[in-house]
Amino acid sequence: MKKKILMGLLSSTLLLTACGNTEESPEENNPAEDPTEDVTDEDTGAEETNDSSEEVDEAEESSAATIKTLYTAPHGDKAFAATFVVMDGDTIANVVIDEYQFTDSEEVTGVPNSDAQFGEGSAEGMTLISKLENDDFYSENMEQAGSTVSYGDNLAAIEDFAKGKTIAEIEETIDELDGLGEDDDVADVVSGATLVDTSGYLQSIVDTTNDGIEFIGAEEADLTNAELSYSLQAPHGDQSFGVVSVLHEGDTVLAAYVDEFQFVDPADFDGVPNSDAGFGENYNEDVVLASKMQNDEAYSAMMTEFAEATNTYAENMQAIIDFAVGSSVEDIEATIAELDGLGEDDDITDVVSGATFADTDGYLQAIVNTIKE
Repeated sequence: MKKKILMGLLSSTLLLTACGNTEESPEENNPAEDPTEDVTDEDTGAEETNDSSEEVDEAEESSAATIKTLYTAPHGDKAFAATFVVMDGDTIANVVIDEYQFTDSEEVTGVPNSDAQFGEGSAEGMTLISKLENDDFYSENMEQAGSTVSYGDNLAAIEDFAKGKTIAEIEETIDELDGLGEDDDVADVVSGATLVDTSGYLQSIVDTTNDGIEFIGAEEADLTNAELSYSLQAPHGDQSFGVVSVLHEGDTVLAAYVDEFQFVDPADFDGVPNSDAGFGENYNEDVVLASKMQNDEAYSAMMTEFAEATNTYAENMQAIIDFAVGSSVEDIEATIAELDGLGEDDDITDVVSGATFADTDGYLQAIVNTIKE
């Protein structure tokens, strides 16, 4: 099955690169430094990720399975969201939205590695959480504010509303919501939704479709029975956490997206949305939470400086996702076992073409976990 990855970013200055730790790479105590070392010095010739008009035109003409992802701020300044959108022609086939926010409560489940080195990037006593993963906790707080519908049910209503609609139709709905008066009901426009910022979540879907990072998976795909799964993972070390979304039919991968968030130096990296607002007030001193995918150049430079990396994060992720697309869970698990059995003189790229990360097995496992969970 022919596959390729086309990555479009919110800004033309942002491209992709970065991550993976080996036993040989220097172990840093500063959460702002977690360089990746390639496991081979040989350039594997992985396909470049620079956009081209030829690639864009081809993508528009194909019926490939794609996942588009963007980080936005649909609700206030104390959180940021990850939105994953699957398109079927000019209509939305599937959507997943989650938000991440800090809390000082001890009754929550933090993002992966919150109790490890990643957690050291948060202000004392604060924990970064996924709202979806902590739906009961977050919804209880909403109830205290008078909400009658849980956070998870609200997002499900918004996502269900968007499915099967064009961007133009969603934009019309946003205008309608923005025009509501104090006595009007959001649920009359988007059935089941009660969030006052429902229009903001719909806008995130629009923005993701227009400007999101795009991973093209299976070149020809029937999305009728396809499912979009999402999870939080820790595919590499304890200084970051990953977000993974997988479009799959049964246990066969049609498309996938993997990114990781890490606390890094604000002088060199652009933070996630609201880093300069209420959300960023919960950072420890001299760090900012950043997406590795959206800070490719900066993270690549750090990889090269600390670990003499030869392949970029984007090239590695492209190779890993290319391998996964079209494979079943059983196929991927067999490859993970093969990777785990490699010796010091063996090359990972001989197993997963183009991949040189020592934690290639970890990223593949994250894809498998997302389908199974």
